[in-house]
Amino acid sequence: MEVVMIDNYDSFTWNIYQSLCILGANVKVFRNDAITVEEITALNPTHLVISPGPGHPSDSAGISKPAIEHFAGKIPVLGVCLGEQCMFEIYGGTVGYAGEIVHGKVSPIKHDGKGLYLNIPQDILCTRYHSLSGATPTLPPALEITSRTESGVIMGVRHKTLCVEGVQYHPESVLSEHGQTLFNNFLKLKGGTWKENPAYGVDSDVKPPGTAEAAKAGLDTILQKIYRRRCEDVATAKALPGKSPADLQRLVDLGLAPKQIDFLARVKKSAPLPAIMGEIKRASPSKGAIDLNVNVAEQSMTYARAGASVISVLTEPNWFKGSLDDMRVVRAMIDSLPNRPAVLRKDFIVDTYQILEARLYGADTILLIVAMLKVEELETLYKFAVGIGIEPLVEVNNAKEMEIAVALGAKVIGVNNRNLHNFEVNMDTTTVLIDLVPDDTFLISMSGIKGREDVERYIEQGVSGVLVGEALMLSDDKRSFIRGLLGLDKKEGSSKLMVKICGVQTVDAALQAADAGADFIGMIFANGSKRQVQLNVAMEIVEAVREYANATAEADGDPLNSGLRGGASKDVANDDWFSMHAKRAERNPRKPMIVGVFRDQSLEEITRIVDTLKIDLVQFHGGENPEMAKFLPVPVIKAFHVKGTEAPKDVIQTVAGTRGLNAYCLLDAAGKSGGYGGGEGQSFDWSIAKAVVDSQEGGFPILLAGGLDPENVAEAVRQVRPWAVDVSSGVETNGEKDGVKIKEFIERAKAA
Repeated sequence: MEVVMIDNYDSFTWNIYQSLCILGANVKVFRNDAITVEEITALNPTHLVISPGPGHPSDSAGISKPAIEHFAGKIPVLGVCLGEQCMFEIYGGTVGYAGEIVHGKVSPIKHDGKGLYLNIPQDILCTRYHSLSGATPTLPPALEITSRTESGVIMGVRHKTLCVEGVQYHPESVLSEHGQTLFNNFLKLKGGTWKENPAYGVDSDVKPPGTAEAAKAGLDTILQKIYRRRCEDVATAKALPGKSPADLQRLVDLGLAPKQIDFLARVKKSAPLPAIMGEIKRASPSKGAIDLNVNVAEQSMTYARAGASVISVLTEPNWFKGSLDDMRVVRAMIDSLPNRPAVLRKDFIVDTYQILEARLYGADTILLIVAMLKVEELETLYKFAVGIGIEPLVEVNNAKEMEIAVALGAKVIGVNNRNLHNFEVNMDTTTVLIDLVPDDTFLISMSGIKGREDVERYIEQGVSGVLVGEALMLSDDKRSFIRGLLGLDKKEGSSKLMVKICGVQTVDAALQAADAGADFIGMIFANGSKRQVQLNVAMEIVEAVREYANATAEADGDPLNSGLRGGASKDVANDDWFSMHAKRAERNPRKPMIVGVFRDQSLEEITRIVDTLKIDLVQFHGGENPEMAKFLPVPVIKAFHVKGTEAPKDVIQTVAGTRGLNAYCLLDAAGKSGGYGGGEGQSFDWSIAKAVVDSQEGGFPILLAGGLDPENVAEAVRQVRPWAVDVSSGVETNGEKDGVKIKEFIERAKAA
């Protein structure tokens, strides 16, 4: 491809040059006053490009207009910005003030799907640098408008018979979508007329997919292509050994599918707030790649902690680049949450086989698209899903589809503002269909939601939830974005530092710690420890501390049996396992809480002491298997002993791997001989603890121990920002707890 480009003294010429060269074109560039039409002809070009430039096409385009006139009908001609305006003037139109001055503004455009817009989705974003444009009333008879902004400004024109087409915006800009597709369409043109290029749908009987004519002619749309491909995918999957429908059904019958939650009940639980369905989507037919490398596990946890009621996971692999493994990972990541979101398999469900897959990979609900299915197919899929405990989300886009969904008995209906045949978005789609929805149906608006204003508009109209995909995926702060949709404060309240005084052996030491503001008092029951407390003494300590805690709670206005009143607030509904337990401890009005510390003792011995003393928590300080925590009646603190040679990522993996077992994680230094430390005054590299804290959005709530004392605790807190600090030998004098040191330690820790 021998391309000649006329440079109208514009810096964007280089970007266009680079875009064309990447596509394999050999491009020669000449300034608009440095070459003649004859000299261009001598170069025997296959394509001609007229670049952007400053000024008006009547006096600032040099050779551009004569070149267009000469080569029109001979070779394909493309005009960009000023180049497009030249075309408008050549054929008799007027170029004037566009009604706005834009410099780097990104606007969505609608186009006709033909010519250079072949195979380009609707509502693409384009980057604009102009104050002039073709005036619609003066559109020359030879030209047709190919694209406009939402406000009606012409963004492209095309000759009706000759391969002469221009765009007002800058497809070469990094912020313009599908620019390379447009350039590639141009380079593939042959000859100078559209009749020589019938596949482009201009001046021919061919109707490209995505155009209005294609829809009327019944040609394949994107949705129809996806439907056929998913049918093929399902047939391939069924043929694999061990993957037949009977095989999958047998696995479900054996109880191997993950436990479900009630989808409808979960979205209703969000009231009076709207149910937010946060989507994980790597790509789409309309936008192309969105975030191909997204970590679905981390993203799902962010959505959940922010307050999403549902995690929607795209599992379609060809156009959306999703997978069943994405959904499996999402389910595994959020499974330990006390109030986890429901998991939606968002796919193009064409067979009951996919519903069995969804069940086995952890979905609580599936999407059924009315536009894609015959009524009898829809009924079969819906009944099958309900039969295995799945209430589907039924998607509609128009009144006829809504009638079908209502007749089906769908309890949750989603109105997709995007037409899946041409992928155009109309935010009024939901508004128009609301009155057709029965009062007892949970209504969700899907596609096009970009912020709180959209949510408020739909809530006022009677919508109960929204599904948000691209805007959420592209947001810089996903947690703030979701909380903004919910109308909640985007900032998370900070926790007050908790303090644990460990190794307490006397009633006096326990009460000194309590009076100084300790939140936990630890008694050691580990055999062989120099701070081991006998059961009868422990009983006295427990009674004294409980009496103190009850009196303090009563003085603060909490009745004796208030416990943890009121349940979780909206802001903690989706806290992760460790954060939920941390906040639960913070809310306990009866402090200090009593911790029994054990090291490699039997479950029977630990249980006996817990039952006898009625202590609040157990601490595993040896090599106990965290699975033991499941068999104890109280929450467990698991100590992890850091030697200093471990990589932070290994410590993070070890600690996070106990989610759903122990309620709290304590980082302590390994013993002097490399074993289980505690009470030895040894410290470890605080940067490792800091890495653990930073590994989770909002901070991983750890207890920091090891070598802390009144002199260094403030610095430790500032560096690490732990949820709690734990001290034993650091507040002792001559092996006994020192009330002055305890008071100094707690004051300095909490002040930091």
